[in-house]
Parts: sequence; structure tokens; C-alpha cells
Amino acid sequence: MILLLLPLVVAIVLFDRFYPKPQPPIEPLKHGFVITGAPKSTPKCERFETRCLDGGKVFVYLLRDSTKTLPIYGDTIVATTQIEWTRQYGRAFASKYLILPAKKHKEPLQIQLYKRLADAGLSGDELATVGALTLGYKDDIDPEVRRHFQASGAAHVLAVSGLHTGIIYGLLVWLLTVGGRIRPMHENKWGRRAISAVIIAVMWGYAWLTGMTPSVVRAVLMVSLFEIGRMFYRQSFSLNTIAAAAVLILLVKPSDLWSVSFQLSFAATAAIVVMVNGMGKVFHYRELRQTFTGRLVNWVIALMLVSIAAQLGTLPITIYYFGQVSSYFLLTNLIVLPLATLLVPCGLATIAFGGSWLGVLIGKVTWALSWAMNHSVGWIESLPGSTIHAHASGGMVLLYYVLLLLFCAFLSKKYD
Repeated sequence: MILLLLPLVVAIVLFDRFYPKPQPPIEPLKHGFVITGAPKSTPKCERFETRCLDGGKVFVYLLRDSTKTLPIYGDTIVATTQIEWTRQYGRAFASKYLILPAKKHKEPLQIQLYKRLADAGLSGDELATVGALTLGYKDDIDPEVRRHFQASGAAHVLAVSGLHTGIIYGLLVWLLTVGGRIRPMHENKWGRRAISAVIIAVMWGYAWLTGMTPSVVRAVLMVSLFEIGRMFYRQSFSLNTIAAAAVLILLVKPSDLWSVSFQLSFAATAAIVVMVNGMGKVFHYRELRQTFTGRLVNWVIALMLVSIAAQLGTLPITIYYFGQVSSYFLLTNLIVLPLATLLVPCGLATIAFGGSWLGVLIGKVTWALSWAMNHSVGWIESLPGSTIHAHASGGMVLLYYVLLLLFCAFLSKKYD
């Protein structure tokens, strides 16, 4: 009889040893959160971007209460709550909370500069768009406008990233070389190094101005490596530069490898480096530079090739994470990129001169460019079939990139 019961005893012992015991529920703890951003309203709550005193970025949702004054930038919220953590940030909900006012309420520089745009006469959707393009401040963008940009394939324009960094970089080079008339970068070793040093310093200043967001830091880091290579007469804009930037970023923050923006930015940049030159040789468009019309055609073709390369490089990632892709991305880029190229420097000039008569004058031009951009993406989004919905698995993404690499190898072999 004991022998018959032995297997049952063993099973009970093993079950008790290896089966996970139910854990008691995690009790909410008291946390402190310092407000670091403007509130965003939801149907029942106010969402605040905060820095948890225990460490980490946390979005805190406060139940709306008409008897309480909302906290402002710099205040500390004390609440007994449970934080749900994701890879990038945490979320917490608080129905009862205590507000500890800051001793000094000093608005962040980003918001102060944003108000200078308003002082120059900008308002509404145009103000929000210019703020996003120049300062990376996106809190005031209307959800409908944001949807237009996403559906038309221009969502990358609203996030300060490689495009905006490239515009600032090109403007700097143009100014420091007087429109290309003097070229110390190529003729004098120390002149070249001095200009590169100025460019690197200004670009990191711009990154600080926009809040040192990951996308801007990545772009400025690549520009810095590019300019360091130019200082020593090395090939700069290459896959080695991109790989070096990626390694440096991942050494500081390995979790960025799983960031969608990290994957999109490096995929787009790598595709441009690898594909544009080969595709350009297919069209022989560089031979059209002799006349004004030829230069214009050359510029349009170059813009299209960069757009196609970036789209091909990011297509599987976009479908994998978002399940949709724009049908008219070429049309979007042909309209939006020239507008952005004018809008970013005009927006920065508007900020520089503020509410002065010159700032107001430049602000009118900035408003017109922003209005044209907003209505353009709205029109493109309204076209039939503007968005294609699709889904891709991890295996399909991997297969796509294998085929893309084979295509790039074919272009390199055929046209080099």
C-alpha cells in the first residue's frame, strides 16, 4: 500500500517544489514625481511627463479635480501609486495626490523659445507645426494634423531628427563658406579644421536647444563623426561612420537597439548611403548640371532617389510596427521637403528676432510656409488609397533585407 502511495507523495513534493506559488499583490508605494513637461488632457485625466525621484521617466495620470489647482513645471507630485514600467518609461495613475510647489518656477528653454514664436504672430496649427520642426516641441499639435502627417508619409518631419539636422548643417556650411565662394575646408588644413570645429559645436548646441532627444543626438553624433573625418581628409559619409555612431549610442544606452526611432533612423541613413549612388548611375542624372533647367531636374531626381532609398530602407520596419505605409510618399517628399528646408531656418530666425518688427515680418513668411505644409499633407492624405495597410512578421522583415542587400550588390557590381 505504501509503495502504491509513493508516486503520489513524490508528485506532491515535486509540485510543491517547482510549481510557482501565488505571489501576494504588489502594494502601491509612495513616490515623488517632478513635472518636466506640459500637461496633456485626456477625457478623465491630465497626463504629465515627470521624472520619478526614484529614477526614470514616468507619465503620471492625475484624475481631474475641479477643486485642485494643476501642478506646473518644476512642481513635485507625491502620490501612493504603482508604476507600470515599459522599456522606455513608466506609467502611473493617481486619484489622490499632494502637490509640492517648486521654490522657483522657471520654464524650460524650449518653452520660452516656443513663446517667442507666438510673440512674432504665429498661432494655431501653424504655430504648433513650426514649434515641432524647429524646437521639437510637439505638445500643441492637433491630433487631426498629426494624423494627416502620418497618413501622407510625412510623420518624420514633425520629429526633429536627421532631416532637420541636415538642414541646419547645410545652412551652416553655406554660411561659413559664404555660399561656397571660399572653400578653406579643401584648400587649407587649419581652416578646414576650424570650420569643422565650429559646425560640431553649433550642432551640439542645437541638440541641447531641442531637448537632447535621442533622434537629434543620433543625427548630431553622425554629423560630428562626419566632420571629424573631414578634418583629417578621410572618407566621412560611409557605412563605417553610421556603424561607429550606432556603436557609441548603444554603448551608452543598449536599450536603444529596440527603439523604433533608432531602427528607422539608421535603416534610412544606411539605405541612402548604399543605394543613392548606384541608383543615380542608372539615371545618369549628374550629366544634366550644365544649365539651370538641368540643375533643377538634377535636384528633383536627387530628391526622389533619396526618398526612394529611405523608403526602401525603412519599409519593413514601418509595416512591422505600424501596419501601414503611405502610397504617395514620393509626392509628399517632393512637396514637404522643400517647404521644410525653407521653414526650419525661417522658424529659427523668427525665434531669434521674437516680437520685433523684423521678427513679425519673418513670422509672416514662416506662417505662410507652415500653412502650405499643413494643407499639403492634408490634401495628400485625402487622396484615394493614400494609405496601404499591411502586416509583416520578423521572418519577412529579415528576408526583405536579405533581398535588398542582394539588390544593392547587383547595383554596385553593374555600375561601379
